[in-house]
Amino acid sequence: MLRQEYLRRLIDGAHVQLHLSANDGARLYWPWRMQPPKEATGSYRDACEQYVIDSDPLDDDVTAEDVLDTAHRLDAEVASLQDVYQDKDATVDSLLNGLEVADDHAFDGTLLLPLQAPYVECWRELGEPTDEWLGIGGLKDARPKERLAAATGLRDAVGRDPWIHGFGWGVDGIAPAVRNNPWLLDSLDYSTPLQSAGMNGSPGKERMSVVAMEAARQLVHDLREMSEYPDATESVQTSLGGSL
Repeated sequence: MLRQEYLRRLIDGAHVQLHLSANDGARLYWPWRMQPPKEATGSYRDACEQYVIDSDPLDDDVTAEDVLDTAHRLDAEVASLQDVYQDKDATVDSLLNGLEVADDHAFDGTLLLPLQAPYVECWRELGEPTDEWLGIGGLKDARPKERLAAATGLRDAVGRDPWIHGFGWGVDGIAPAVRNNPWLLDSLDYSTPLQSAGMNGSPGKERMSVVAMEAARQLVHDLREMSEYPDATESVQTSLGGSL
């Protein structure tokens, strides 16, 4: 395992929080995790510093109450309201309803609002919130260029203070832009490190521990890529008129 002082150095120097949204049996300590209610447990809560309860947009059975109940029960820091995948108007209606539910709920943490394209219009129809996290949804399978364009457009509209989260984003193609403009994005969630870790070792118990350590190597690598430590040798031109 990487000694805590060196992991902490990378955490403190990171421009973006990388939330692991995959299940490793809570074998791995990682500072940021995201899980839907049906997968969230106290063990995962204890294996991170910041826990986000996701809305699981592909599961119609998960309600805003489910997310908020789980977030409150597990003392999560952030709860994502419901996302109607790839449908802006339905998403706005769902989020407005979710905000009403949250107003009367015991959960008192931060809310994550999953926006859909057009993101700025979606944000404005919600009343231009700035205190909650703003999530960019619908781009899980998009190219880095599309993700960067969405983040740039939303950041231009909301300013530098609101939190912007990329749903299901990876680091590849994003890291150079973030290093050149650290304010562009605040967090993302992904499962790639665990999905790409090979099931190595002899058959039998505790193979998952080996997989978790392979995922840890990728997570540490990605965290450094999104930090102040790599040499600034790459730039990405964007609609800002400069290099990201």
